[in-house]
Amino acid sequence: MKKTLLLLSSLLTVAALSCTPDSGSNTDDPNKEKTGNTPVVSISADASFNAEMKAKITLTLSEASSSDVKVKLAKAPIQEGKAELAADYNKTVTIKAGDLKAEVEATADVLGLEGGDYQHAIKIDSAEGATVAENAVVYINYTFVFKPDVNVYADPQFASTCEAKLQIALSKATTKDVVVKLETDSQSKAEVEYEQTVTIPAGETQKEIIVKVKVADGLEPGVYPVIIKIQSIENGQPGSASSATINLAYPFSKDIILDGLFDDWDDASLTTFTLPEGSPYSDLKVMKLAANSRYVYVYLEFNDPGFEYGRPFDMFIDHDGDPSTGCILTSIDNDTVGEIFTSYGIRWYIELALHDGDHYNDFHSWGGIYRFDGTDGTGAFSGGLGSIGAFEATMMCAEGTLSNGVGRLEIQLNRTDFGMTGNKARFGVKIMDGANNWRALGILPQGTPSAGAFKPADMGTIYLPVYAE
Repeated sequence: MKKTLLLLSSLLTVAALSCTPDSGSNTDDPNKEKTGNTPVVSISADASFNAEMKAKITLTLSEASSSDVKVKLAKAPIQEGKAELAADYNKTVTIKAGDLKAEVEATADVLGLEGGDYQHAIKIDSAEGATVAENAVVYINYTFVFKPDVNVYADPQFASTCEAKLQIALSKATTKDVVVKLETDSQSKAEVEYEQTVTIPAGETQKEIIVKVKVADGLEPGVYPVIIKIQSIENGQPGSASSATINLAYPFSKDIILDGLFDDWDDASLTTFTLPEGSPYSDLKVMKLAANSRYVYVYLEFNDPGFEYGRPFDMFIDHDGDPSTGCILTSIDNDTVGEIFTSYGIRWYIELALHDGDHYNDFHSWGGIYRFDGTDGTGAFSGGLGSIGAFEATMMCAEGTLSNGVGRLEIQLNRTDFGMTGNKARFGVKIMDGANNWRALGILPQGTPSAGAFKPADMGTIYLPVYAE
C-alpha cells in the first residue's frame, strides 16, 4: 500500500514540473516585440488637397520594428485625364523604432493655375528596414476653380458735379460672373450713393460705376474722405486694392484754362452772381468765381460797345473774407456818395482799363495793383492804399473776347501773391465811363432794386479749396 502511494506522489510531482514555464522558452509574450520578420511599409494619403492646399501622407508598417525604418518618397506618374499639380513635402521619412506609422504633410503649388482637375502622385521609392508593399502609390486630387483678384480703384476726389468714378477690376477674365458687394467704411466723413452690388459678366474684366456725394448744408470748407470697400465677392477673391478713398474737397476745386473759350465756366456748381432785373449800373451782367488750391478765377460778362470806348475797371478783393479788416469805399462813383457794397474789408484794389488798343487788357502788361495797409475800417483813399509796382503775369493775368456788343473776360489771381490762403475770399467789380467823370456803368454784386433805385449788396463770397503753395 505504501509503495503504491509513493509511486502516485512521484507521478504527480513530474506532472506539476512539466506545467511550469521555462524562462528560456520561446513561448509568446504579449508585451514582448516580435522578432525575425521584416515589416511591410505601405502608403496612404488624403484624397484631395484642402482649402489651404494641404494633404496628409501616412506611412504604415505591418508590424513594429526594433530599429528605425527610413522611407524615401518620390513623384509618381499621375492618372489619365488629370493635369499634374506640383507639391512639396519631405522626401525622406523615418518611422521610429517601435512605431507603426509616420505622417508627413504635402503642400500644393496652385500659383498661376487655370481652372481644371489636377493631381499629384507620390510613391514609396525605397525603404531601409522594411519591404515596400505592392502598388505603394497614392493620388492626391485637386479641382481648381479659377478666382480672379478683385481690386477697387477710384478718382482721387469728387468733381464739382458731386460725382466720382469707381472701377471694379479683375486680374483676369473668368468663365463665371463675378459679383462684388461694396460698402461704405464707417470711417468715411461724407454720405454717398452708389450701386452697391456690381456684377462683372463672364469674359469681362472691369465695371465702372458712379459715386455721388451729398454735400451737407452749411458744410465747412475742408477735406472729407469717403472710403468704399469690398464687402464680399462671389467667384473672385480680394486683390491688393480692396478699398478706395475718394476725397470730398469742399468747396470743389475748379481748374480754369485762360484761353478765351469759356466752356470750362459752364458749371452750375460755380459761385455765380447775376444782375437783378431793373438794376441800375447794368453794364455788368454776370460774375462767376472759381478756385483751386493755387488760384482764384473770376469770370465777367458785360455790355461793351467796342474797343474805341474807354472802359475803366476796378476790382475789390477781401483776401481773408473778413469784413472787419481792410478798407471801405465811401462813394459809388465821383458823382455819387454812398455805399457800393453793404460790407467791405478790402485789402486789394485793382485799377486798370479793360481795353488795350484793339483787344482786352491782359491784366499784367499795364494797370495798377494797390494794397491797403492802413487802419482797418477807414476809407480806401485815406492814406493806407499803396501801389505794389510792377508785377508778373504769374500774379495776375486775363483773357477776353468781344462779340456782338458782349464782352467776356476770365481773370486768374495767384492765391499766394494775394494772400488768399484761408478758406474764403470776397470780390466786387465795377465798370466806369472814363469820358464822363468816371461814372459807374456796371456793378456786381447788386441788390434787388426798390422803385428802380440802386440797392447795394454784400461783396461776393467764394469758399476756397484747401490752399497749396
